[in-house]
Amino acid sequence: YVAVGNEPFLKAYNATYLQITLPALKNVQDALNRAGLGNQIKATVPLNADIYESPESNPVPSAGDFRPGVKDQTIQIIQYLYANDAPFTVNIYPFLSLYGNPYFPMDFAFFDGSKNAVKDGSYVYTNVFDANYDTLVASLRKAGYPEMKIIVGEIGWPTDGDINAN
Repeated sequence: YVAVGNEPFLKAYNATYLQITLPALKNVQDALNRAGLGNQIKATVPLNADIYESPESNPVPSAGDFRPGVKDQTIQIIQYLYANDAPFTVNIYPFLSLYGNPYFPMDFAFFDGSKNAVKDGSYVYTNVFDANYDTLVASLRKAGYPEMKIIVGEIGWPTDGDINAN
């Protein structure tokens, strides 16, 4: 895979890359196609997990949807990726849930959240990674792409620089 940018729709970027990401993705995939590599190498855009969310009124993965400020552009990228048999690439950092909320259950961030489990219908989530991933799956389903291939591009935990680093 060739990554085109990295997390261009991150909230912190204030929509700076909103209108140029899809054209850049198309340019890279077109170049791969012209070079005769388009069937072997796919262009994708690693997107941050903050492009989707569940509403506060129903904070479960199955209620997930793409964030309003980036929804249209995200769906256009999904359509292009799907048409080119390329995966949706997501960066999921369980640490950021804890970092952004000092009351976030640490065991849920560390894959041991049985006492803070989230129940969503018949599913029970004991860690933020699985809940986050399934929120993406629900968002893709709502966008009309229930069979979209997904790869996790980045995941990690800091080893220094934060009280919760390990």
